[in-house]
Amino acid sequence: MEEAQILIIEDDLVFAEMVQFQLSTSGISLENIISIDSIEDAKEIRTYQEPDVILLDLNITDSSGISTYDSISKLFPLASIIVLSGMDDESIALEIVSKGGQDYVLKGDLNAQILNKTIKYGLLRRQLSIKVQKSERKFKDVFNKSPLPIIQLVGEDMVIELVNSAAEQLYNVKREDLIGKNIQAFNIGTDSEREITSDGGRFTQHRGDGAKIIVDIEISQIESDSKQPEFIALLIDRTKEIEFEKRKFDIISQAEESEKKKIARELHDGLGQQMVLLNLLFQNFQPIDEQKDNYKDLGNLLQSCIREVKEIAYNLLPPELEKGFINAMERFSHRINSMGEIQFSLEIDESIMESDLETIDNFNLYRIIQELFNNALKHSNATIFTFKMKKEPSGKISIDVSDNGDGFDIEKVNHGLGLANLNYRMNMTGIKGDFNSSQGEGTKVSLNFD
Repeated sequence: MEEAQILIIEDDLVFAEMVQFQLSTSGISLENIISIDSIEDAKEIRTYQEPDVILLDLNITDSSGISTYDSISKLFPLASIIVLSGMDDESIALEIVSKGGQDYVLKGDLNAQILNKTIKYGLLRRQLSIKVQKSERKFKDVFNKSPLPIIQLVGEDMVIELVNSAAEQLYNVKREDLIGKNIQAFNIGTDSEREITSDGGRFTQHRGDGAKIIVDIEISQIESDSKQPEFIALLIDRTKEIEFEKRKFDIISQAEESEKKKIARELHDGLGQQMVLLNLLFQNFQPIDEQKDNYKDLGNLLQSCIREVKEIAYNLLPPELEKGFINAMERFSHRINSMGEIQFSLEIDESIMESDLETIDNFNLYRIIQELFNNALKHSNATIFTFKMKKEPSGKISIDVSDNGDGFDIEKVNHGLGLANLNYRMNMTGIKGDFNSSQGEGTKVSLNFD
């Protein structure tokens, strides 16, 4: 047997000497065996030695029962503790093993062979225990020193159990105040109603100082020692990145709208006026009989071109928006219904005022509705396009846009350019859209605002 430091804690000196003798016959030097009979003596031993194996009698001079094990295991947390049990305390010995004791041996059955085997197993378990503890320390070291915010979650409710320093800094909340909280408790806005599951995702949350942050949460399930599932969550702060994207989007949008205004004015004041003049000149012609059919066709074509130029100019620069979003939608629906191509059903709660929409990006919201309508008109074969805007008791505004067209497979179309542009515009303006569609069932889009 390898050289091991053995500590015997036994108040029966005769029995203790017998154990020492049996150990020596197993190849353990007497110099490596210490025998004591009290907790006080164990405290003194602790100042200069860490035994590998402890042979422990539960009833000694200054302690008895389970409290003896508790005291010794606290003094020597790395030692392999083997309980020396009498027939009268065998049940207690079994309870101690369930609490973490390595093994127990009945005193009446003790012999050199059993003792030798028990100690060998005890040493092996101690080595494994030390390796596990080293592994745990390495994990905790990596966990705590990671520059990325990491938390450990427990249970289906995703309750925070461990937090590293980076996560403390992210939330600006002390570790002890984070532990025990449900991670979903940090969600705000429309995300306050979203459940955080093992799939993770992007969530708008709040810090301890009230500041808003946008966090990508990546969650992986790990092996659990308990009946509850355990997870490791990596938190990626996207706030500055998204703020930069929004600023870039605002600059690009302003440049695009400025160019659209320029083109709209050129179409209206330039090409549009020239076509109106051309139409007036055309009306002065007096075709001969053989030319009347062609004259009528050319007149209709000219009128169609004038209308299309006006429509393009109007879409590029909707003047109604200057008087508010609700006014613009009313004019938009009236104009579409007057054309007769598709019915535009407009439903707006009477309680909603223009002032309720002051915090919403009206211009980009109007562009989103335009894009949804154009998609329905061009691709869905819809006959009815419905716009519903309602106000909840809390004051929150929500919009549902739907059509009765062909619908489409969300999974197949999700990566298309049109839908990607819509999603990008919504993300950059704080508008959240939930798309629902299937073949033959039409399309519905629910818009919510942070």
